[in-house]
Amino acid sequence: MLSAMRAPLFSRLLRAVFLFALDLYYRRERIGAGRVPESGPVLLVANHPNGLVDPILLASTTRRWVRFLGKAPLFEMPVLGSVLRAFRALPVVRRQDGGDTSENEATFSAVFDALAAGGVVCVFPEGRSHDEPRLQELRTGTARMALGAEAREGFSLGVRIVPIGLVYRAKRRFRSSVATVVGEPIDVGAFRDEYERDERAAVRALTRRIASSLEEVTLELDSFEDLPLLELVARLEEPDDPEHLATVQRISHARRRLRERGDPALDAELEAIAERTLALRARLDTLGLDPTNIHAAYRPRAVLVFALKTALSTLLVGPLALLGVLLWGLPYHGVALLTRLQRPSRDVFATVGILTALVIFPLWWLLLGLVSRWILPAVTDRSIGPGAALLAAMTLSPILGLVALAWRDRAPSVKRDIRAFFLLGRRARLRRLLASECAELLERVLELRE
Repeated sequence: MLSAMRAPLFSRLLRAVFLFALDLYYRRERIGAGRVPESGPVLLVANHPNGLVDPILLASTTRRWVRFLGKAPLFEMPVLGSVLRAFRALPVVRRQDGGDTSENEATFSAVFDALAAGGVVCVFPEGRSHDEPRLQELRTGTARMALGAEAREGFSLGVRIVPIGLVYRAKRRFRSSVATVVGEPIDVGAFRDEYERDERAAVRALTRRIASSLEEVTLELDSFEDLPLLELVARLEEPDDPEHLATVQRISHARRRLRERGDPALDAELEAIAERTLALRARLDTLGLDPTNIHAAYRPRAVLVFALKTALSTLLVGPLALLGVLLWGLPYHGVALLTRLQRPSRDVFATVGILTALVIFPLWWLLLGLVSRWILPAVTDRSIGPGAALLAAMTLSPILGLVALAWRDRAPSVKRDIRAFFLLGRRARLRRLLASECAELLERVLELRE
């Protein structure tokens, strides 16, 4: 059995590769101060909106080794099955896959053993990856595992269930943001008395508790179109908040609670605010602005510093970023094209993209090294040898690619700031109109909250 704290070297290297690939595809954030316990048996539970990306993201929330559960058909795939076995994942047989669920006894026993050894096990209690904006109905398997592990040891383990919310801003988009929200742990031992009275009732009660905890750490949108509107309101309310997704989450929960009241007047007010927000969002998008630009103070010294920093970075970093684009542009667009040609569903689009990139990019990196091994000595009149040329290309090409990626991330905000300066710097009337519209919308939101 895998140790609770250690894993084979190959598995750890594989985990590092996948985490690196995840960091290239998404920009990760962590909301709040919640943390996965550093010791003791833990069951991680999370929503499951993004295929095999979700387990990698869950693994990044703790330094401890995490064992995952996955549907049995995945283990039969040639490459993916080998990866899952390297991660010591456990197969789960599902009726919808045509399997015999009695075979899950071995999986439950392995989970019990892992928790008894003080390990960390991750379960997606929705039972499947999906593309819905809301949490789906939870299966009871997670509660049965937690209570079963405790019951086998006389409720002496101290198993804790830690809810984790995965919040994707635009999960198909390269370099979009994804946030993890770690909630308050659930003490499984608190359900001992109920379990000893009625096992099934205890399982249902713990499942409901898991569901409510997950609702607290996810957005629970009615539709994906709601997210840009909620983000705009969050920007109006907390313009300098570095964790603006936390504000989005708070507004989303408040709106859901208001809608649960079933008050027609409240529903009408929420719809009016949504329409007003949508109109403001369209106006700002047309101008290429962000709410933070409207209240920016364009003092001469600040403008001069911004202009000098932008010019200096363009002169020094721009050529390196351009070279990185030239070196890596072809495989980048090739991966995007190959991913689209496979026509994956939304919930596995990023998974397919990352797996495709893990094949294409290393091959391209090797090709760059081999080509440089012959070209560089020729163009430099053999002042450097083939070995040195290969080493230089294999070392510098990834660095240039990362420089290009950083430049790509920063360019939109710089363009927006420059556009805002020329649009609003000397157009006081336009700025006043936009500021007034933002203030009125925010006032309506705050009044409704009260």
